[in-house]
Amino acid sequence: MKSVKRIDTVFVPVTDLQKSEKWYMSIFPFKVVYRSSDGQYVGFRFNEKGEMKTALTLYKVEKMPEHHHIAFNFYCEDVDGFHSFLVNQNYQVSDIHSGDGMRFFDLYDPDGNGLGIVTF
Repeated sequence: MKSVKRIDTVFVPVTDLQKSEKWYMSIFPFKVVYRSSDGQYVGFRFNEKGEMKTALTLYKVEKMPEHHHIAFNFYCEDVDGFHSFLVNQNYQVSDIHSGDGMRFFDLYDPDGNGLGIVTF
């Protein structure tokens, strides 16, 4: 029996695919690894050598679904430095919080999707 080895792709809804692609590429060290022929999806992976890890795929929606919680976290070794960088670039972020051995904050994309940034 074959076993599951990783989460392959996380899907994030966006209303303006081109605007969101630029936004995500301006913050994260991504490379584009997929574009759908219908122009409704663009997929990224971290631009690093070695085994391909979890991807992030943006998909076009007409109306944003309601969110009650962030869907996932990005791990970051220097939460304070990354937070300062984002604040200085005028990105929308929450304050840094601490709890249970973690330090974390939320970053919001142009559609209001909350992206967790965490270190532990």
